[in-house]
Amino acid sequence: MSLSRRDSPYANSGLVVGIEPGDWAKAGFSGALAGVQLQRQLERAAFTAGGGALVAPATRATDFLARRASSTLPESSYIPGLLATDLAEVLDSVGVDLARRLRAALSRFARSMPGYVSEEAVLIGVESRTSSPVRVPRDALSLASPEIDGLYPAGEGGGYAGGIVSAALDGMRIADALATRFARASDAFDSSRSSEGQRGQ
Repeated sequence: MSLSRRDSPYANSGLVVGIEPGDWAKAGFSGALAGVQLQRQLERAAFTAGGGALVAPATRATDFLARRASSTLPESSYIPGLLATDLAEVLDSVGVDLARRLRAALSRFARSMPGYVSEEAVLIGVESRTSSPVRVPRDALSLASPEIDGLYPAGEGGGYAGGIVSAALDGMRIADALATRFARASDAFDSSRSSEGQRGQ
């Protein structure tokens, strides 16, 4: 965990499951704030599963992969505490197969990093505020806003990334799109000046 001495027995870590606009519709939400509605429903389900008072529902990673609720949990640094339950029920309560996606990721991690999934690994849910639940529309090819000239929605705020690395990669795509746009504008300007010069002669 990120304490000054780096000697905590706990890991400050998280697993992110991607949620796309198609998932919002599948969950029965629509409109510009559909992602916010899904987020709120997921948070409500977690609050209820924890029994209230901000107690978090939690499941051992091994139980989660075995599709069962946990009856016990190891100690945690989370205050006000955890409640052993089946986190999959919380994740799937919004009508989207989030538990299946998370199981697929955990299974892959277990194969590539032996020991990653163990009795001591606990899934605590949910942290639904990893990135913007709103996606600002942009053209798939130019990456520009179809409604506001010169606006290039990007990164987490625009709804096109879910973390530092994906935001950086999206920023690089936007930079390339801007370079292409200004190169074309420059070529058009040079061509226009050349035509005017030829007419002047």
